[in-house]
Amino acid sequence: MVQTKALYNLLRLNAAEDPSVKVDSWALQDFRSIPLDELFARLEKSGIRLDKAGFHQFSDPCDTPEELADLLLPDDISEADRDPLYLLIFEVWRRLLPEKQSLSIFCDEIDYRISLYDQEDLKSDELIQDALANLLEVLEENTDAGAEPEAVFTAICEYCAHDLESFLYEYISDLLDSGNSLYASELVEGFSPYILEPLWFDFLRVRLLGFTDSNDANTGIRKLLESDLELLLILEIVRFLSFNGEHELFSLAVNKALPLLAESDELNDLMAMVADYYRRLDLDDMEEKIQKLIDKRKDAPIRPEELKILKDLLATS
Repeated sequence: MVQTKALYNLLRLNAAEDPSVKVDSWALQDFRSIPLDELFARLEKSGIRLDKAGFHQFSDPCDTPEELADLLLPDDISEADRDPLYLLIFEVWRRLLPEKQSLSIFCDEIDYRISLYDQEDLKSDELIQDALANLLEVLEENTDAGAEPEAVFTAICEYCAHDLESFLYEYISDLLDSGNSLYASELVEGFSPYILEPLWFDFLRVRLLGFTDSNDANTGIRKLLESDLELLLILEIVRFLSFNGEHELFSLAVNKALPLLAESDELNDLMAMVADYYRRLDLDDMEEKIQKLIDKRKDAPIRPEELKILKDLLATS
């Protein structure tokens, strides 16, 4: 279950992607941008009169902003009235009590830095690298204390708006795309014990092999394609092979994807990768044939004959 602060972070993420989302304006507000005096003023309007000294006094026996919210707010307050006040208390805690790093505060900072990374607004890569180092430290501390690795990771994910596992994969993939195999390798080895869908990290390992031994990488791809893979991962493999792969492996990956295609845009994406593959090989006639298929079908439902044509083209090239 997604925790309260993460839920509102998620609402803001969803609203950024779809402005038609209907929620109260306060739920989408960036509380980090509100001056501290204004945070206190809003609390006072609801009958909670605090300044810095008072906040420190009331928070002293509390370990988390959630505990402080329970202490300051009436027991019978409705969720609709409680949540905006909780968000104010949370933000004041984040600023005034940096030494009290509760899980919700910790994960809120991870969400914040991931959002900056996704928006390409990070002033320094060190911000995301420090966040990942801190995350790994928390995971290791809890597993060293006897907790199951996957259970620890799952618990932390409940306090995050972003899909941590997907972000880790995408971030490491970006590192590999930019040639930073050393740091990528450190992250793969560090986070592998905690990952819930290990086949994605197996693919990252194969990509790492490609930096040192293409034969071993091809062997790894072949072995991976023998596994029961979800379509999204197969498409990732196709994308990788369209840049780096042997034709036999590329065809094998495309053929593995074909029976799993369900949506028109999935087939269009796959065909586009096949066209790119032939373009990089300077096989203009093959690229043109694939492009004609794409132009002809547009957004039409998938037809079995289209899959057969694509399969036959791969077999004859």
